[in-house]
Amino acid sequence: MGTVIFTFLFVLAVSIDSFGIGCVLGMQGVRIRLGGMLLIAMLSGVVFCISSYCGHFLLRFISPEAAERIGALALIMIGAYFLWQYFRKPNDAGGDEPWLHPERILNDPLAADVDRSGGIVGKEVWLLGAALSLDTVGAGVSGAFVGISPFLTAVLITISTCLMLFTGVTCGAKWNEKAASVSILPGVLLIIIGLIKLA
Repeated sequence: MGTVIFTFLFVLAVSIDSFGIGCVLGMQGVRIRLGGMLLIAMLSGVVFCISSYCGHFLLRFISPEAAERIGALALIMIGAYFLWQYFRKPNDAGGDEPWLHPERILNDPLAADVDRSGGIVGKEVWLLGAALSLDTVGAGVSGAFVGISPFLTAVLITISTCLMLFTGVTCGAKWNEKAASVSILPGVLLIIIGLIKLA
């Protein structure tokens, strides 16, 4: 049961950012087709799976005890970075070039609608997918170090990301802007997971 809860918290931490972004887009009337949501979710799952298997490859050169501590510390650092990204002002992210800086979409989701058409379509789907997948790279490697199953977790992240994004976009128009504050949770959850593993 401990492993199940741990995996659930990990998947929630990695995918819940999609809910916050979906809320912001929904509140502004920006739509994403179901096919686009599925593509974004699959991209997150694939990137996590690849990075996680890379982490498992590195385990050949590190003892299990050291790997778990490194993974836990990495999760704490990633969580702290997420919090920094959340509290950072959007105009600190750099120039108006979302194609060159997809990470700025995590602070300003509306930037994914590059052509201001009111919908995330075509290349914009890949842009939003790339932004959300950035979260999964470090989480994949550190997750492997703390014993997370690569393939199963990738599948769960794919499903969860799609559900979170769909729910966020659907509910965003009905909620106020405070709903987007759920984006603070990924950093908090990853720090908690890292501290649990260090204990």
